[in-house]
Amino acid sequence: MYNSTNTATQTHLPTSRLGRKRLGAYLLEAGLITPAQIQVAAYDQQVTGKKFSEVIVDRGWIKQQTIDFLIKHVINPEQRGMRSAGVFAPPVEPFEQLYARRKHEVLNGGPHSTEEEVPWTVD
Repeated sequence: MYNSTNTATQTHLPTSRLGRKRLGAYLLEAGLITPAQIQVAAYDQQVTGKKFSEVIVDRGWIKQQTIDFLIKHVINPEQRGMRSAGVFAPPVEPFEQLYARRKHEVLNGGPHSTEEEVPWTVD
């Protein structure tokens, strides 16, 4: 299988928007798939709309049982530990909601309105 100690691939492991490692990163670290397979699967995923795991199983690269085991015994426990340690950021408020809330606050003199003095310092 693939040697996961290759430094060229360790610098760019797949992550989600919240900074969590994606399934492909775990499989790559375990030496179960290659970076080229991740690229092909990501392309197939865009074209077909399938989940990454469905693509790699359909291609015969990984068995579904392997993915299930990895999720249950590695990914979920690791992410639960990181979540309880406060590593993951809270979900981001959608821009439309943030904009509407701030507009309402500014127009109605709420928190951080233009009349309120906002403390700041220059170092």
